[in-house]
Amino acid sequence: MSRDYQRSCCYGWEARYIHAKDNSVIPFYQAQAIVDYVWEKAGLVYPPKVDAISKTATRTLANADRLRIRIPQHGIKTTVLLHEIAHSMTSEAMGGSDGHGARFVAVFIGLVCQHIPTFRMAELIEAARLGGVDSGHPPRATAKQQRSR
Repeated sequence: MSRDYQRSCCYGWEARYIHAKDNSVIPFYQAQAIVDYVWEKAGLVYPPKVDAISKTATRTLANADRLRIRIPQHGIKTTVLLHEIAHSMTSEAMGGSDGHGARFVAVFIGLVCQHIPTFRMAELIEAARLGGVDSGHPPRATAKQQRSR
């Protein structure tokens, strides 16, 4: 498995530009229905199952792989659940994962913008770029660059 090269940058970008704007809390008992809905809207089948994360997990808020998403029993922010769904979507059943790489970031941005209408894709992509996070999207051309074409 390769090193998760932009994990800390990704977490910082998410904290500043995404999670800070999310005051919601999804109760544990509703999380599976939301995962199922997001999965179906993406045209996918066999969504991951939601389980409670271990009460002894002190450094991890939530985690996910292709088959399972583990979250706290007291609930989770919508954007954090979408983060974990993006991990499930970019992971393989046998354990392969993109970590917090460009593919994961692109999927996460897409999910956030699709399911929370207050977020704008271009703004999140630009914020990611400014935060040193590779989203797999090319930088936007400035007005001056566009005029010179």
